[in-house]
Amino acid sequence: MHLTVHWFVEPAISMLARIGAATAPVRLSVDGIATRSSDEQFEALMSGTADAAVTAMDNVMDWNLRLDAGDLRIVAQVERTTHLSLIATAATTDIHGLNGKTLLVDAPANGFVVAARALLDEFGLNSGSYALKPAGGVRERYETLLAGGGDATLLGPPFDGMAVAQGARVLARVNDRYPAFPGQGLVVRRSSYDRVRARMVAWLTAMEYARAQAQANNSVAVSHLAGAGISHPVAETMVDLVPGTLVADRKGIALLIVQRQLAGLRGGNVAYSDIVDSDLLASSREPTQ
Repeated sequence: MHLTVHWFVEPAISMLARIGAATAPVRLSVDGIATRSSDEQFEALMSGTADAAVTAMDNVMDWNLRLDAGDLRIVAQVERTTHLSLIATAATTDIHGLNGKTLLVDAPANGFVVAARALLDEFGLNSGSYALKPAGGVRERYETLLAGGGDATLLGPPFDGMAVAQGARVLARVNDRYPAFPGQGLVVRRSSYDRVRARMVAWLTAMEYARAQAQANNSVAVSHLAGAGISHPVAETMVDLVPGTLVADRKGIALLIVQRQLAGLRGGNVAYSDIVDSDLLASSREPTQ
């Protein structure tokens, strides 16, 4: 079986499922495609060139309001949280120094920009205090920041550490301010369930197996990632992000909804059940016949 998934960076739980494929209960080939932006993910889902996307769960709130959409659902949460740091060029010494400056984002109205806006607002910088510049996914934002194309952006591991090593500085961390901030979700179109169900259920089963194994023996999971060429410190960070459950966290979703509402962005008038569907995940937990 073969599945096509668009992601920015492959999550640890997927890597562990792939590494442990020989001993996993289900065999599946996952074609992971590194996306350049959330808009690219959306187009791939809508066109059917992607079966699923690993992305910021806030994206679904905006995507479902776009033309011909409306049926995108979070079917699982693949990270406990997403570590995000507000990284600025060396010339910016603190958050207040971003007044009148340019913040690099994936998209101006969806994704991690909502957390960035909430963070800046807490420091007294409203949306009119800075400019938003779409610059693509995490790798693209990292490269644009170092090239002088903006003054700050949100980055996660390993790009935050790489930027700091190049002279950038950490101004604040999203997770320090919002401990309930959730990790990325696995997004699928409901209208594609019949087409992708067997493959998606197989992948969810494999990831659940990998998740349980990582929870049972953290050090072995770190060793597996390190053996795949990931540095030991980064491997430890990635394993720490393995979720305690694949069920989308209600508190995390509630935080995203509140942040979106406070930002005055459309799509925030939703409930958990409007954007999360546990049907495929429930199927992955059914005993095989």
